[in-house]
Formats: sequence, structure tokens, C-alpha cells
Amino acid sequence: KRERKGGMGLIGMGMGGGGCGRMMLREAWRVGGRRGFAAAAAGDGVMNVGIIGAGRIGQVHAETIAYRCPQAKAVRIVDYFEDVAKQTAAKFGIAHASTDYMDIINDDSISAVWICSPSSLHAEQIIAAAKKKKAIFCEKPMATSLKEVDSVLEVVKGEGVPLMMAFQRRFDPNFSRARKAIDDGAVGEPLTFHLTSRDPAPPPVDYVLKSGGLHNDMAVHDFDIARFMMKSECTRVTALGACRINPEIGSKGGDIDTALTVLEFENGAFGTVDNCRQSPQGYDQRVEVFGTKGQVSFGNNYPSIVEVSDGASVRRADLPLNFFMDRYMDAYRNETIEFVNAISAGTPLPTSGEDGRAAMVISLAAKKSLLEKRPVDTAEISA
Repeated sequence: KRERKGGMGLIGMGMGGGGCGRMMLREAWRVGGRRGFAAAAAGDGVMNVGIIGAGRIGQVHAETIAYRCPQAKAVRIVDYFEDVAKQTAAKFGIAHASTDYMDIINDDSISAVWICSPSSLHAEQIIAAAKKKKAIFCEKPMATSLKEVDSVLEVVKGEGVPLMMAFQRRFDPNFSRARKAIDDGAVGEPLTFHLTSRDPAPPPVDYVLKSGGLHNDMAVHDFDIARFMMKSECTRVTALGACRINPEIGSKGGDIDTALTVLEFENGAFGTVDNCRQSPQGYDQRVEVFGTKGQVSFGNNYPSIVEVSDGASVRRADLPLNFFMDRYMDAYRNETIEFVNAISAGTPLPTSGEDGRAAMVISLAAKKSLLEKRPVDTAEISA
């Protein structure tokens, strides 16, 4: 979403320094992959990590590592703005701060990285980290084009390193509980879904020009959640859209601000993704999944449960939590904790680079459908 994620920062989990430890780590990767890495990193129980990017998201992950992940220690943070890197380092007890992300890549005591930098830098930073055998946590997107995504995945696979894409909504308590209900069979076989995601206010046109458009920077989260809830792959996309809120988003940004997208899945399920750049009632995040046995759904989160009652109406006292940093703060913390736990234990990561690729394919299919005014099979989308 819209934020200055910073220039460069990285979190790596390792042996805590020392030539012997570094040799053990490299040998563990060569012999045992993720499980070998976990065994090597367990030498002193704490893994060294690095953070690329000290913007809002980078700082959330730095805070989580500092206070909620005792088995990990951030030892370097990097940002394009040196003062921001140093301030963040001082705040969270990080020993080293600088402006060059290669300081983290070349630090052999670091064995895992958090990539929270601008989107255009993600691909090169993932590749650099993978070639140094570091575990990778990356904010979306993995890259800015499907061709670049495929190149990144080829390197990651070749080096045998774990890559987790940070689709934070999966780690939100409401989303994860809804998925558990589906896993437990409470709704039976999923038939349809309805996802609503509307921002409180439209972004600047300059942001739209750089973001890749509504389907790429906004709806992509919903496309991932649709896959997550349906537990199936999307096969066909039909998109409708218009510029109804801010005419300049269309005339200068070449994009839409209001969209409805129908997704069809391999398992026969289908549903809608409803997006708008502006919601008068605040940040609107709602989910419904209907199945053969029942339904699971949830609405918005609020700052309080207080109601105001008077002669006119009974109503909530507050609007929903304002925008993604407030609404999904727990999710951002939870995804970092799960990454650290998985790397420490040598267990599979909860998300992968393939999840990032699949969401991008749906986004590209939606844009193609909108432009060509027809349903588009995801099989039509290639690098």
C-alpha cells in the first residue's frame, strides 16, 4: 500500500558471528537446506537478522523483532535516508545503520533479511540475498513485472533459500480464523465469496502513475485472499471498472478508482472483489465465504465497541480503524513472528514466492479484462 518503505534494510538470522559459525551455516544450507540452516542457527539460540528499509513497515518489523522475537536479533538496518536508519537503529537497539543494502548482504553473520524497500528494488535485493544463502522476507511485490518475478524465482530455487512474501492479511486474526473455519469444514465446500476492500481516500496521481494501478497495488491483496480462502487456483478473471471518484486518476493517471472483479477457481467456486479508492465511512474491509454447509464472514474493526443512542438512532461512536497501518498492525507483527518461527524450526514458510506470482497473474488478467472488455483466462498471462 501507499507508504515510503525506505531505501534499504535487511534482517538476517545467523550464528551471531565467527568464522566457524559462518562455515557451519554455509555447510548446513548445502547439505540440509532450510532444516540444516535451522540446526546451524540454533548454536546460541539467537539468529542475526538485517532490515532493508526503515520506513513505516520496516520500523514495524524492527519493533517486532526487538520485542517479540527472542530467537532473532536485528544487527543491521539500512535506508536511503541515513538519519532515518540511525534513528531507527537507536530506537530498537540495532548495532549498525547505513545507506547501502550490500552492507547487509555482505555481512556473513546475517542469515535472514527483511526487504521493506521501494518496490523497484525488491528483485535485485532478493537475488543478492539469495546468492548469499540468506533467508528472505519480502514485502510485496516481489518485482515489478512477471518476467522479473520469474527470474527472481529461478535464482531463489537454484540457491535453495526460503522466500516468504508478506501478504499480511493472511496473518490478521479475523482472516486466519475465517480460514480455520473453512479448514475445519464449517462451511462445507466453498461455493461463493465476496471481498470488499475500500480505502478511506484516493492516493495522489503521482502514486497511481508509479503503482501499476488499482489492480496491481490495491486489489492484489484481495486476489491473494481469494486464493487463500478458496484453497484453489484462479482460472478466469472478469473485470469491470471506472473512474468515479477523482477524474484526474483517469485523465492523468490512466487508471480507475472503482472496480468489481469476478474470479473463477479450479474447484468450481467463484466470487467478487469490490474495490474503491474512497469510502465515506472509512477503511472498509469485509469478507464473506458461503459454502454447502454454512457461511463464514466478518466486518470491519473499530477503535471501540461503544454505541451512541439517542432519539434519532442507535449507532457506533467511531468509524472503522483508519487505513492499513492501523487496521493490520497485528497482521504485520504476526507475519514477522511466523517467519522467524518457521526459519528457527526449519518448517515450511506460510507463504512463498509462488503466492506472489499467482497474485500478480490475477492482477494482470484483471487489467487485461478491463482493457479488452472480456473474460480473461489466467493461462493467457505469461512473461
